[in-house]
Amino acid sequence: MNGNIITVMMNKFKYFSILFLYLVLMDGATINISAQAAGSKVLVTAQNESLNKSDIDKVIAFYEWAFSAKFTSEQRNQYQSIKLNEFRKDPNGTRKSIDNIISNYTQVLAKNEEEQSRVRQAFNGEFVGQLRNLPNDAEAKLLLSVYNSTHAVETASNDADDSSGSVGEISSLVGKWVWTHTGNSAVSTSGAYIGSNGSRFTYQFLPNGTVEFTGIMNVMNGGCNQQIFQSRKGKVRLSGSTMTINWSPATFTRDFSCDRANNYTKTLPAENETYQVKFKTDLGQKQLCLISKDETCYSPTK
Repeated sequence: MNGNIITVMMNKFKYFSILFLYLVLMDGATINISAQAAGSKVLVTAQNESLNKSDIDKVIAFYEWAFSAKFTSEQRNQYQSIKLNEFRKDPNGTRKSIDNIISNYTQVLAKNEEEQSRVRQAFNGEFVGQLRNLPNDAEAKLLLSVYNSTHAVETASNDADDSSGSVGEISSLVGKWVWTHTGNSAVSTSGAYIGSNGSRFTYQFLPNGTVEFTGIMNVMNGGCNQQIFQSRKGKVRLSGSTMTINWSPATFTRDFSCDRANNYTKTLPAENETYQVKFKTDLGQKQLCLISKDETCYSPTK
């Protein structure tokens, strides 16, 4: 897979939208297409880069394809204003991000309807969640409003529990459930990929009433990579919608590439945790939601 996409350093959801589309394409090949149409109206120019009206129209066309929804005239104007402000702050980064979106969109359109549907579903399954995690970002709020314009019934049903009260027996939890979050990536001065910020938490519930948890976080800081890993096992008790886990001592590891001498692995003490549990459906997929101070929803995985 071509690594030039990694060099686009943007906020989390903008980076993720392009990267994820890149990952779900069938063959991962790239198409180098000039996004700027000849004769298109130039909206702004800075640092030898320009942003045309056709660029905005093509990016909007991509999101309309992805969401199966149409921007209103007001939303189109709002989106153009957002991109113009972004371009004025970072002409090179904005130009690269738009070129990559248009290039990937063109590649998707070259596929048949079945393949396009698979890409659309996979993209939305991750990207819409990223939008919902950025309530104060103007672009995220606008894109989510476009998505919700045709998915309002689905969104409302997703916010409701699939069950009323009791979750059921331990058997209803059996399986592996995962929550992931992807952030910005880092590159060296030569453009080589170094690593990316991200987290992955997994619960595996077994038929005998035990559970295994693994959590990994990767944090990039400059050219340094810090990885934190935790694993633990416990016994589960389920009473209605209340789940209690009696955890055994856990293993906790810290690995920092720029401070190897102080890396360590230690054992954390046993503890008990209590959650409220519910199931819900998001974009057609069943999710297991654990609620303590906050709610975190996990998707089934293998």
